[in-house]
Amino acid sequence: MKNQNIHSRLRKVFLEIFDQQLIEMDPSLKKGDIECWDSFGHINLMLGIESEFGVEFDSDEIGTLVTVGQIIEALQRRLENVIS
Repeated sequence: MKNQNIHSRLRKVFLEIFDQQLIEMDPSLKKGDIECWDSFGHINLMLGIESEFGVEFDSDEIGTLVTVGQIIEALQRRLENVIS
């Protein structure tokens, strides 16, 4: 899956979960940069991402995916494994 497609679908999830239109989806955007992206928001975000992309992250990995860049990299790895 192309990075652009991942980025646009991920942005859609962020907008749905955090209900903010002015989210700048920079790879360095991290947990805490968005007011609602706290511990509870992070769980909701990860569940939304899993649902949108049809992937599953283990609980240990969820805690390490705290930037947009890390999330994109993890999605790329998961989606490459599905295609391969």
